[in-house]
Amino acid sequence: MVSIDTPQQYEYDEEPASAPVEPDRSAYPRERRRRRRRRAVAAALVLAAAGGAAAVLLSDGDGDSGASANRTKLDAVPVTRADLVDRQSVDGKLGYAGTYSVNAAAPGPDKEPPSAGNNPNKPQGGGTPGPTQSPGGGPAPGSGPGAGTGGGQGGSPPDSGNNASPGTITWLPGIGDTLSRGDRVYGRDGTKVPLFYGETPFWRALYVGVEKGVDVRELEQNLQALGYGGFTVDEKFTDTTAAAVRKWQKDMGHKQTGRFDAGDAIVLPDSVRVSEVTGVLGSTSQGPLLKASGTGRRVTVNLPVNKQTLASKGAKVQVGLPGGKTASGTITQVGTVAKEGDQSQGGPQGQDKATIPVDIALDQPKDAGSLDGAPVSVGFTGKEKKGVLTVPVNALLALTEGGYGVEAVEPGGGTRLLKVELGMFANGRVEVTGDGVTEGLKVGVPKA
Repeated sequence: MVSIDTPQQYEYDEEPASAPVEPDRSAYPRERRRRRRRRAVAAALVLAAAGGAAAVLLSDGDGDSGASANRTKLDAVPVTRADLVDRQSVDGKLGYAGTYSVNAAAPGPDKEPPSAGNNPNKPQGGGTPGPTQSPGGGPAPGSGPGAGTGGGQGGSPPDSGNNASPGTITWLPGIGDTLSRGDRVYGRDGTKVPLFYGETPFWRALYVGVEKGVDVRELEQNLQALGYGGFTVDEKFTDTTAAAVRKWQKDMGHKQTGRFDAGDAIVLPDSVRVSEVTGVLGSTSQGPLLKASGTGRRVTVNLPVNKQTLASKGAKVQVGLPGGKTASGTITQVGTVAKEGDQSQGGPQGQDKATIPVDIALDQPKDAGSLDGAPVSVGFTGKEKKGVLTVPVNALLALTEGGYGVEAVEPGGGTRLLKVELGMFANGRVEVTGDGVTEGLKVGVPKA
């Protein structure tokens, strides 16, 4: 080993052309220096993997600290000031955001809406709400479009006593199709059933004289966005609203009644991408029709619970895509309920495999192309230090008295040992501090 107090002089030249017939290895501490350097690097890598920076004492089996009589090949590299980022990679899956189930619905009655005095949606008698509306104004439990579908719209429209037959499915989209507001989601009896944007499925017929409600506002918002204006967007269905509905019905191929029925459109929060089609052409327009996802790209990661501190909402990550490309992303959601993994044979009940879900949105969705369900790697930033002094890990030497040092290369070619304290490891470099260690100082590393 080398003592920090022992003067050292090493030239950066070729090895001697000849050596003694019976060399005294004690006269060649440089060989041990090489071994020390290799051991120091190995030990440092172990420390880095463990997340620590404490020094360890390495020994070559003797205490020789004599000056070198040999010369070796070394490169001199500068101490640099840099940002160190420790990234931990976790497997993930690239897909689309959101999941929706869509049900088919029967058509409304093919007749003019009832008069205001004969409103099937209005409470009758003692004021008890009708069968399709809860006291709070929303759909009654178990009724209305989308009941039990996890967000998709479907089911039968409210029963006003004039409902037609369920209808027949006459057109279906293809897997991978993107549907936006106004696009046909499916065909029923030869007419289009389009997509409307909103949070509340339609649950009743809407016409002049119907009670105010959020569904009226939702209808008017969609009609206006599709170019059928002329009314004030509010919760009241007026004559001008009915006029806009008739124009829309004409373009959709419906009878122009001015009445909007619950099954006349599918309501989803935004544009979607069809992921599965369960409906069948020619079948009755009832029940499950298709499944869809959002159009935004999303990476999902099941992050081990022992690494959950890596993920925080809004944090940036690097996503490794198939083919070697990388893309930046932002964590949009971090789960709070752990999911237990498969139980390991002979081990504790899934302790090491419990995970939490983490959702990541790509900053540039086009980077992912059309890939769906593809495996990716996600680099989480575990620790970061900015503007610290760093050297290559293989510049480290183990010292006799313990700890680590570096060989400072003098302008004339000689070297001196400087003891250093180790900090963070990242990307093959290590943070160092110590007396005499400054930015730009040249230190020795083995030639490649």
